[in-house]
Amino acid sequence: MRFILSSTEQKIMELLWKNQKWMSGADFWEYFNSNGQNCKRQTINTYLSRMTQKGLLIKNEKKYMYAYTKEEFEEKKAEEVLNNLYEGSLEKFVFALTGNKKINSDEAAELKKYLDNFD
Repeated sequence: MRFILSSTEQKIMELLWKNQKWMSGADFWEYFNSNGQNCKRQTINTYLSRMTQKGLLIKNEKKYMYAYTKEEFEEKKAEEVLNNLYEGSLEKFVFALTGNKKINSDEAAELKKYLDNFD
């Protein structure tokens, strides 16, 4: 799935979201190696290339930037999971989440309040 990330991909995205600036492969390599995750430059470049191909990163010359804000990314990821694992059905998702058990009245009220905001 496009929006499910490996731990390294997640770290790359988090770093970009935190810094909110274009970064080079060398910037990522330095970050990972200075934070105890020893890796080769080629390994970082492979991650960056794959993430660009998946549409998660935008490349400009030798620098990269996220294609989605963190909020947009989380929304896309949730939509992808719902569509791929639950056939786009919120009802099937809720049944899976609750183990097909009834929710208590507080949870039902909270869910109703949330859904009422869509009117």
